[in-house]
Amino acid sequence: MTAIPTLRPAFFATCLVDALAPQVGRAALRLLARRGMRPQVPARQVCCGQSLFKAGHSAAARRVARAWVQAFSGAELIVSPSGSCVAHVRRNLPGLLEPWPELAAQARELAARTFELSQFLYRVTGLDSTGAAAPSPAWTYHPSCGLHRALGEDEAPYRLLDALAGEPRRPLPEAERCCGFGGSFSVTHPELSARLLADKLAAARQAGARTLVVGDVGCFLHLSCGAAQSDPELRVIHLAEALAGEGA
Repeated sequence: MTAIPTLRPAFFATCLVDALAPQVGRAALRLLARRGMRPQVPARQVCCGQSLFKAGHSAAARRVARAWVQAFSGAELIVSPSGSCVAHVRRNLPGLLEPWPELAAQARELAARTFELSQFLYRVTGLDSTGAAAPSPAWTYHPSCGLHRALGEDEAPYRLLDALAGEPRRPLPEAERCCGFGGSFSVTHPELSARLLADKLAAARQAGARTLVVGDVGCFLHLSCGAAQSDPELRVIHLAEALAGEGA
């Protein structure tokens, strides 16, 4: 495989990866390193504040936004395995920091250089294949609202996933329908969230898949817990794990 010119992207793990899904972060870092990059993990990184912002806690979200910008100050490129967090950084951080014009300007500059993992690989580095093996035995992909709706990114994950060697991806019925996580939505609307979750797991079964690849960390945790309760034979893995060939 052709080596990607040496890049040193700052890796934004997100609080969910740090606290609940470290394997996703490790898979993403291994994937970047295998492509000849030298990802850096800023030690002072913090939550981006997405959940606080969505819950209406603007003052707290603003304080977290300041800390996030300070932690990633100077980064030439930022990559994260969570499309929803990337969308929050791009869409909301500059506005939150308007009371501090210099920080707001920094936020705008950083936001323009912040990418979801598959988006970074495909659009920034020009990669169209990771050279990894596809999950087995049968698999499908849930795109997640953070990547599909908030970032409007569909081409990158599908191009990279469909280039995996081996078992082809099975189409997921109503793939673009929300899985029911939605951050605080799953807490404030638990019954509706549970119905959407059940529908998504049923769609995976309808596709004949035994592995469900998920493109966002929150959705990954939500669907993993749901599958563990209602369909323990369905394995749920994150997009980073699939692209790294760690779902075989």
